[in-house]
Amino acid sequence: MSRATTVTVTNQKGGVGKTTIGIHLAFALKQMDKRVCLVDMDTQGNASAILSRDPRINMRPGGAEALFHEDKEIKPMQTPSGIDLLHGHLELERVDKEVAASDAIKLRERINELDYDYVIFDTPPSLGVRQLSALIWADVAAVPTKPAPMDVQGTAATIRVIKRLIESGQNPNLRWKILINMYVTTSKAQSELTEKIRTQFPANFVQFTFGQRVGLSDCLAVGQPIWEYRNTPREVADAWRSLPASLGVI
Repeated sequence: MSRATTVTVTNQKGGVGKTTIGIHLAFALKQMDKRVCLVDMDTQGNASAILSRDPRINMRPGGAEALFHEDKEIKPMQTPSGIDLLHGHLELERVDKEVAASDAIKLRERINELDYDYVIFDTPPSLGVRQLSALIWADVAAVPTKPAPMDVQGTAATIRVIKRLIESGQNPNLRWKILINMYVTTSKAQSELTEKIRTQFPANFVQFTFGQRVGLSDCLAVGQPIWEYRNTPREVADAWRSLPASLGVI
């Protein structure tokens, strides 16, 4: 059994589209006939609700929590999308209190034993054990951001953490990419900030900017990726479908 490629979608700032990116990445890989498991580390469980079609799934224990306890069996659930799921739930907050970040390195083998081609982590918008562990376990970190000052501050903090994990040897081979999400094409300020980010991180910048579209929330509400949703322009559909290639994971 070959080891799964692990992708962590993360940012310390909320509202930048981590769940949207993570789910579309999972959909794109699944449609390439890859075996995919999404791990929802967020107590809100939004990714879990979308994939499972169960709006109350975050009230159920189990799921992603098992990764942090060697005495618990890891049992992903099947979903209608064909993407397996370790769901997020309200009790995940206990992980940040009961598990030390230093334990994540010891638990890496549990992640390596997951029998998938890809494991995708959707993380909470805060720096705690769940976010750090997912970065320590990752092969690639995808950092979505909105081109707005407050969002970029959160992104900068996230990049500092990523660089610290690389330089400290906790995850020396971690690769990372920045994605501009929720981009408003008519905004001069957003255009200037996007270009500044592109210039600062040329090797890590995903060239396509993902715009703000009502269709993104609508398509996920019915469990579809944007490229299967009605009236989606071809260039938008192609960009979202190409997420695996843009992140360098395929």
